[in-house]
Amino acid sequence: MDYQEINKQNIGKWEKVLVYLTNILSKNDIPYYLSASGLHYILGEEIYPYDIDLFISKGNISKAFSLFNEYKTSDIHKWEDKYLEFQGIYNNIPFEICEWEVEPKGLRIVKFKYFEVCIAD
Repeated sequence: MDYQEINKQNIGKWEKVLVYLTNILSKNDIPYYLSASGLHYILGEEIYPYDIDLFISKGNISKAFSLFNEYKTSDIHKWEDKYLEFQGIYNNIPFEICEWEVEPKGLRIVKFKYFEVCIAD
């Protein structure tokens, strides 16, 4: 089974979910940045992400958790025994909201297709 081909077929849905999630974070004044395979895709690499990995500050984890409560698939928990995160799924696309390990020096908005997304500098 070619997972990249399956992910490629779902990329339109993945993009819509990314827009949905990041719009909610932005409207609620929660700075975020996209990471992992989603970042590589947005930056033009030939990779098709399966899920969405968004990083936010520790102080905003609980707020984001309440905003996405109806889509959560886990409670807030620690990963690597020190950082907070939770998982969810929206429109059959899994996502993770994670505490950033180090506050980014800056966040930059990148235009991609019909939307904008924040990435860390």
